[in-house]
Amino acid sequence: MIGTTRNWSDISASAWARYKQNYIFCGANCGNNLGLVFDPLSGYYAVSEGVGYGLLLAVLHDDQDTFDLIYDSARRIMRDDETGLYHWRIDSNGTIVGFGSATDADFDIAMALIFADQRVRVGVWQDSILMDYRGGATELLDNIWTHSIVNGRYIKPGNNYGGGGQAIVNLSYFSPAWFRLYDDFIGRNQWKQLIDTGYEMLYATDGNGLGLAPDWSTANGEPAYEYCEEHELGDDICSYEMGYDAIRVLWRIGLDCLWFDDLRACDWIKQGTTFINSLNASNFARMYNMQGVTTVDYQDEAMLGMWLFSAIANGDTALQTRLEYDLYNFATQNGATGFLHHRDPYYFNQSLALFAIIYLADGYGNIERNIP
Repeated sequence: MIGTTRNWSDISASAWARYKQNYIFCGANCGNNLGLVFDPLSGYYAVSEGVGYGLLLAVLHDDQDTFDLIYDSARRIMRDDETGLYHWRIDSNGTIVGFGSATDADFDIAMALIFADQRVRVGVWQDSILMDYRGGATELLDNIWTHSIVNGRYIKPGNNYGGGGQAIVNLSYFSPAWFRLYDDFIGRNQWKQLIDTGYEMLYATDGNGLGLAPDWSTANGEPAYEYCEEHELGDDICSYEMGYDAIRVLWRIGLDCLWFDDLRACDWIKQGTTFINSLNASNFARMYNMQGVTTVDYQDEAMLGMWLFSAIANGDTALQTRLEYDLYNFATQNGATGFLHHRDPYYFNQSLALFAIIYLADGYGNIERNIP
């Protein structure tokens, strides 16, 4: 048991059941249970990011039926036959309305398939010719490498992005623990250079020293304003603050520290925990600009879940206990809404909180115990 204060297993199971009810099996709003993760706050559109989260949550909850449903639907509806990647957005009728990939989603889908294959190999799941987890992961990794990786070092945010993975970068797509497992899965060191480059970019940002990363930047760690202006992208793409993109860096880097003891990961996580331990309740465990100034006047389940990974990875039991207490209060305020908190029922926030709650319940189960 990883959690210090609560029975997180029960909370994880009930939250996953509500998640499926609210975002996957939600009737007509969800394409008559089409099998994807739909977002009620966007008019019940589904995005490839939600596919990645849904698959990861299903495999972490040992729910093969839901995993297979999501994967089958995504391959039929969202997969681009030309690139082999997943289009980033569809409506509830199953019509593609956002063409091109989102690389973080493709990364998570590939990792979920590898985890599913692990469950088969250790005898927890039954193999399925129709699903072919191993073949699907191998194919997707090859396609990502071909269309979204530049010079074996840089990650394009999507296959349709320009800039060579350098003029505009999303550090929350940098998934070093995933990349190590990709290399183990394919049996070579193809993804290793991406890890070294990713840490160089992370440490180059203005958040270095505080354990904070910006939503978007350049490969040199600077704001990506020039690229955004040239391509007439909105302010959300230009954000050089830790928002709902960069808050995920804590989870992705935290796993590299927890599973692989990478000193760069652990040092980054330690910077972040030192920073938030210095804050008072009014700005504790939230989102910040690169100087450490709070940018929001509220706290939610996504922030708490992601900062929890920092506390766990850093071995800071006192901080972990404090964050668990706050997250538990959120989890028990759902009432009749069926969500982890009374704020807007955004699938994204619920997903990030659940990634932390599952880990509190028992690590990542058979998956983590079979990490090489």
